[in-house]
Amino acid sequence: MRIHQRWIACLLVGGAALLGFACWKGSLSAASDAAAGLEGPPGRLRFEKSLDVSVFQRGNIHTHTSLSDGDSEPRDVVRWYRRNGYAFVALTDHNHRVDPAMFQGLQASSNFVVIPGEEITMTAEGRPVHVNALCAQATIGGGNFPTKGDALRWAIERVRAEGGVALINHPNFDWALSAADLLGAPAAELLEIHSGHPYVHTDGDAKRPSHEALWDTVLTARGVAGGAIAGVAVDDLHQLVPGSSAPQSGPGRGFIEVFSREVSSAAICSALAWGRLYASTGARLRRIAVADDAFSVWPKAPDAEVEFIGAGGRVLEKQRPVAGRAMYRLRGGERYVRARITRPDGKRAWTQAYAAVE
Repeated sequence: MRIHQRWIACLLVGGAALLGFACWKGSLSAASDAAAGLEGPPGRLRFEKSLDVSVFQRGNIHTHTSLSDGDSEPRDVVRWYRRNGYAFVALTDHNHRVDPAMFQGLQASSNFVVIPGEEITMTAEGRPVHVNALCAQATIGGGNFPTKGDALRWAIERVRAEGGVALINHPNFDWALSAADLLGAPAAELLEIHSGHPYVHTDGDAKRPSHEALWDTVLTARGVAGGAIAGVAVDDLHQLVPGSSAPQSGPGRGFIEVFSREVSSAAICSALAWGRLYASTGARLRRIAVADDAFSVWPKAPDAEVEFIGAGGRVLEKQRPVAGRAMYRLRGGERYVRARITRPDGKRAWTQAYAAVE
């Protein structure tokens, strides 16, 4: 019997992989007023969980090689990420699980690891539906399904059966997945809110929401108390070697920073399963702290703008860091708060959404 990574993580409390966090569970919170981002008469609020993190490991969890539709050999792709300051990478070729054992020589040091990955590639209702299986124990494969909900449900359940972490990829690729599709499927651990691929409509268009806006819709409808789908940024690498005038999906455009002192498959997979990470297109954070009624971030760029965002995607407050820190205090009525950090050059970072409870 295989055990899901979240429950494996519970057995590791106090270890480096969890940074001392205890296991918890909770119930979904009630429906909210998405337009206002607030609900009910405010009481004395505090954040549901406390954390204080200043050690991060950078990685990419959507990556293609010549084993599917990438332009470079797996070892060359792994070398690029290792040489460019990443702590981990998942190779996620279409319907092909890459065994990390093939990269033993490139993982000899203690500061880099390849984690198992596969992009489960499906079609439904004439649209592509893709889910990454991260940290899974076996190849899952894809197929054709009557509905998008059927495809998502099958993939997420198969990932969990293989002890993995499910990432719903690029909802706006071919405008495949709506908010209703995401809400009709079992809750995955991760959702792409930014992709480096030039053809997946990360920012939406005049009529359709961005990936980030879809994320807020899911967070608002399902609630954040007890845990929520975590937003990630990815490369979706296909072209490691430049050579075309057409827009390319190259490396280094989107990544995550997981909360872990340890660089190991177990530590990284645990962080992914619990959503202990922030997402980025280049903006970096020195520290994230959530305690009592205060949520603070310390951007590395001193001139970054920090937006604290609540339910429904409502911007609660905008700040410039003072002495390197931007802080938001709960005022009453917030259901969750997350932070979006933007550098002057447009590079961004996104924290997860943290629930406010009475």
